[in-house]
Amino acid sequence: MQRPAWQERWEEIKPAPLRPVREVLPGLYQVRTRGSSAYLLLDDEITLIDTGNQGSAPRILGALEELGRRPDEIRHIVITHFHIDHVGGLPEIQQHVSARTCVHLAEAPHVESAEPLPNPFMHPLLARICEPYLLRNDPGAARVDVVLHDGDELPALGGMRIVHAPGHTAGSISIHFPNRGALLVGDAMQYKFGRLMLPSRLFTQDMDEAAASIRKLARLDFETLCFSHFRPILSGADRKVREFALSLGE
Repeated sequence: MQRPAWQERWEEIKPAPLRPVREVLPGLYQVRTRGSSAYLLLDDEITLIDTGNQGSAPRILGALEELGRRPDEIRHIVITHFHIDHVGGLPEIQQHVSARTCVHLAEAPHVESAEPLPNPFMHPLLARICEPYLLRNDPGAARVDVVLHDGDELPALGGMRIVHAPGHTAGSISIHFPNRGALLVGDAMQYKFGRLMLPSRLFTQDMDEAAASIRKLARLDFETLCFSHFRPILSGADRKVREFALSLGE
């Protein structure tokens, strides 16, 4: 019996469940953490992108063991932005590895501070309701060894370039791998039901700036696009981003 057209379309666009460890490209792995995703870049040395919420360290280090590598091979930890689901696991990870932690100039004070991370909710009522949870789960201060700027480069996977992409937060970064044709955008964009979208209004500081950052990212060349909360786009991603950027206007 032939399936209805709507069901076939749903099979095409429905979100794929995130596997605990997904190989995106050779050497580039997406790891499901508590509330987000981290990325492991496996080269002669290892780079970790983001650390999930508190309690994510066992998942990340377990994924590394599953891939046949060791925690002491991690040389760099790069944080895309200061929200708790990206930086919450950092102090715990730093207890196990001596890697250099890299954070954008605008985010470093939040990561290093003994004060709680800024409340990410833009709506005042939601911010107030969620404040007790955020305070209970605040990770505390973490070490920052390298302050990042737009255009900085690290050696992972043939060269990774830091692209400052503010909007979601003031110091949000994306990471471009020009030699691998990949772009990792953190929370700079969403990808739902086969469509690119602006970052969530619930957590984004400046939507106009977020749109400007997407137009900036659209000028890069890449085949594969990786997100923190969604499955990656494995081919033709730069064309999709350019079409999306055009739809945002100026």
